[in-house]
Amino acid sequence: MLTLAIDSSQDVCTLALGNETKLLAEYHFEHKMSLLRRLVPNIEQMLVDSGCSTHDLDAIVVSLGPGSFTGLRVGVTTAKALAYALKKPIVGVPTMDAIARGVAPVATEFICPMVFARSGEVYWSLYDSRGDVRLEDYQVSTLAHAMEILENHGTTLTFCGTGATRNAQAIHHRFGIKAVISKPWADFARGAALIEIGMHKLQDGRTDNVFTLAPMYIKKPTPVVRLETGEFEKA
Repeated sequence: MLTLAIDSSQDVCTLALGNETKLLAEYHFEHKMSLLRRLVPNIEQMLVDSGCSTHDLDAIVVSLGPGSFTGLRVGVTTAKALAYALKKPIVGVPTMDAIARGVAPVATEFICPMVFARSGEVYWSLYDSRGDVRLEDYQVSTLAHAMEILENHGTTLTFCGTGATRNAQAIHHRFGIKAVISKPWADFARGAALIEIGMHKLQDGRTDNVFTLAPMYIKKPTPVVRLETGEFEKA
């Protein structure tokens, strides 16, 4: 089953192509404000480089966030448009599931993916050492609050994601040798992990509705908050 995976939840976009037995291609590119212009051409180029076309695709996997409001809307909309046009199944994968799975297995007892939330907060969750079992719900909080909850587990943790690398000093200060910070290349979801998780959902028949599938923001996006508070009207 040839599967295309898309993650546009952060500043680095991930694209991947693979099937049940192997990864055919995995692209990463920093897009800043150019995602809308670059996403589809990069998908097309990856397919060409792999000797495939959109008509060869059997399924679409897309990262649902949390993360960038605009990035998620572009990525999820593109994935849904492809699935609808090609009449192929689509599945959504929470970004933190893919980040955790991308660094697993680890020598520590738990994996904590953290995504920078741009307002003094982090999105985070907690997984077992293989990144298979989620032990804490997806949530957003200050770093201090997250560390307070994690400290209650009283064991060793591997921290990964942009929220972890940006706050490495504070995490090490709080946890000492109990904390391992993953390398910067583990900040973002790996395409191989997205495909693996997505393939499991596809094989179990847990596909999503192409019309109702939506990003998982966890907290209200800034544009929505500004609209509800009337900030746009005051500007």
